Amino acid sequence: MTLLASFNHPVADAQRAFRRILKAMSEPGVMVSLPLQQGWGALSPAATALLLTLVDQESPVWLDAQIDNEQLRNNLRFHTGAPITTRQDAPFALSHAAAQPDPTQFAAGDNMSPEKSTTLIIEVPSLNGGLTLRLSGPGLRETRAIAPQLPESVLDYLRTRPHPFPQGVDLIFTCGEAIMAVPRTTVVEVC
Repeated sequence: MTLLASFNHPVADAQRAFRRILKAMSEPGVMVSLPLQQGWGALSPAATALLLTLVDQESPVWLDAQIDNEQLRNNLRFHTGAPITTRQDAPFALSHAAAQPDPTQFAAGDNMSPEKSTTLIIEVPSLNGGLTLRLSGPGLRETRAIAPQLPESVLDYLRTRPHPFPQGVDLIFTCGEAIMAVPRTTVVEVC
């Protein structure tokens, strides 16, 4: 078993990462960096920092086969205690853009219990250079344009948003040390 590094200063770094994740979730489309220099294996530092900060022994995580490996599983269990599940109604899911993840396959909550929604973390090739999307809604005073390189399955989900609010899947895109969030409350239009 190969264990890889966590945060250098676990409490302070996790608190700093949490504040930055909150900024990304409350200001859709804003790119923020997370305080971790190295990811677990092929996993980006940003995705690793998200897992270290958000999941614990009470937060099952679904792993896409494109990312899933023994090294990731061992580090996830050791550093967070999070159970790994095959159920796509887990609170957190981790995927890679190459796997063409379909957000409609994950828990979207309902009117009575929207907290049962999944936060889908997707590793993308870049947070720039993709199809331009215009964001509006809560957390945005004016529209914001973003262009992460997203798989077609995610673009289709963002275009149609099949689940009415408060239902839906919260999306966090990671690349290198940076993240960008598109919460379920965000209205997305293709430019």
